[in-house]
Amino acid sequence: MSKLVAMYNNKGGVSKTTTLFNLGVLLAQQGKRILFADCDPQCNLTELFMASNPTFDDPDAQLPGTSIYQALLPRFRGEAGIIDPASIGIISSTIYDRLFLFRGDLEFSLAETYLGTAWNQAVTENIHEKNTYVALYKLLHSLGDTRGYDYVLCDVGPSTGAITRTVVLACDGFFLPLVPDRFCNQAVRLLGRVVKEWIGRHQQICDTLQPFNIEGFPGQPKLLGAVIQNFKVHSAAKAKQSYVKWQERISSDITTYLLAENAIEAVQGLDRNNPYIATIRDVGPLAPVAQMFGRAMFDISQEHTREASTTGQMYYGSVWQPWVDRMQEYKNEIQKIAQAMP
Repeated sequence: MSKLVAMYNNKGGVSKTTTLFNLGVLLAQQGKRILFADCDPQCNLTELFMASNPTFDDPDAQLPGTSIYQALLPRFRGEAGIIDPASIGIISSTIYDRLFLFRGDLEFSLAETYLGTAWNQAVTENIHEKNTYVALYKLLHSLGDTRGYDYVLCDVGPSTGAITRTVVLACDGFFLPLVPDRFCNQAVRLLGRVVKEWIGRHQQICDTLQPFNIEGFPGQPKLLGAVIQNFKVHSAAKAKQSYVKWQERISSDITTYLLAENAIEAVQGLDRNNPYIATIRDVGPLAPVAQMFGRAMFDISQEHTREASTTGQMYYGSVWQPWVDRMQEYKNEIQKIAQAMP
């Protein structure tokens, strides 16, 4: 049975999409079959995945595959009881074996209304809203199971809205990406209460489904670990003290506000007093170059460095070696996240 995993924080700008993409590539290179589900109406994961396709930037080119909004729209409109996973067109990566995409859709933002209504009305006897409430969970799990994906990796927006809520509750677990600053600290303090309310409301809804022969779902995603990133380091490769202070404060607040009083259950083995499973420093020029080619940041070649050079010449020797070192360092941290997968 496939596992659903999200990279989620209600604060934006914490490298959710980038980290998820690189995690998926690494898992695929290690022999896992990975499906990306772009559940964020911003569609950044779709952009990154499709950037390796030479025709993607052609404004007249038709995007392949079925979008998540196209797939769910018949259910939202009441035209279909369930969504047949065989009807979904999935996109294969042009450069990475065993890596696939259930693409995003800018119009998926319209699903906020459909899923919000289902959230409010599914506790009533409205069968349509009950079926809408469980539709996304059923679709993603059926896709994963019928097509043999080991993991479905879900990208979600930095919000607490209906789409994000529905996706996170559908997942077996989620990673919490963070940057060491005041704004992420504030987000962590809110997140525990928000997700606890989600889980409680979900249970109320599920209690009303059985009399209508509608199967519910667990709706209890576990915290798989926190990932701290985008911090600056000294020449000795140690985080600058100002970032360390925020890392320590956020770690304490994860314990106090997310894991205390069972607001969110942590996966077995996670250190509640030090929930960081990976620490990723500022990646410098790796990110923009990797984005140009739709590649993982640990999979940039010398040829790609022409895009970082003012002369258009690829990097060699002592100029190229720091890139190699930085890519390996980054890959090592992504590997730590991979090892924490459920």
